[in-house]
This record gives sequence, C-alpha cells and structure tokens, in this order.
Amino acid sequence: MTASQYPYLFATLGEAANQLPEAVARALETTLTATQVNAPSSTTLLGCLQRIRKVDAADGQPWPTKGHTPGQRMAMARIDRANSGLTLLLEILHATERVRVDGDADQQIGEDVREGLLLACRGLAEYMEVQVRTL
Repeated sequence: MTASQYPYLFATLGEAANQLPEAVARALETTLTATQVNAPSSTTLLGCLQRIRKVDAADGQPWPTKGHTPGQRMAMARIDRANSGLTLLLEILHATERVRVDGDADQQIGEDVREGLLLACRGLAEYMEVQVRTL
C-alpha cells in the first residue's frame, strides 16, 4: 500500500495505514474521497491544501472566474498572494527600523537580517511584475 494509491488515508493515518487490509484501506479511501468532494468548503488541512493547489488567492478563496481565463485567474491569485507576503515583509521591515531608531540595543536585529528582508521584498516585487506582464 502506498501513499499515492491512498492519499487521504495516508494523510489521516500516516504509516499506520500500512497495517490495514487492502479491502479496508480501499473502502476508507473511497469514504474519505467522497467526504472531501461533498464538503469542499470544510476547513480541513486536506481541504485547504486542495484549494491552495487550485489557485487560491491570499484570502484562501478561489480567484473569481468572471471574465478571466484559468491562466489569468492563476496569475491574479499568485499576484495576490505575493502582494500579501510583500506587505507582511514590509511591515516587519518597518517595525525593525522603528526599533533600530527608537528601541533598545538588545531588541535590534542585525544588518544581515534587514538586508535579507529587503532582498525578499525585492524578489516578491519582481515576481509580481513578471506575473502582471503575463496577463
């Protein structure tokens, strides 16, 4: 029995799934698959991972379909996620600057961390530019 043959069962039971008889494993996988299909909006780890793979936006919801091709929806969702990440990085960078200027020495981060945050921001901004150009 392999994880790829029974992905829901392995996600639920881990290696313990190997101890199940084949007929039981097949029945449980069928049940778990049906549960996921019938409850796509449920907040489960597997459900979230599946929605993320289907191009969720930063808010965890699929990108609206009206007037967009699947490729455009994918690009827009990627831009949305990258923008959320960039915003978070900039907020952290801003906070580190406030601490650098006004805070105690033991609360400050090093120059290497600040530079890493700047490089991450640049990388996300460049990525978003590439995605926008594909639309």
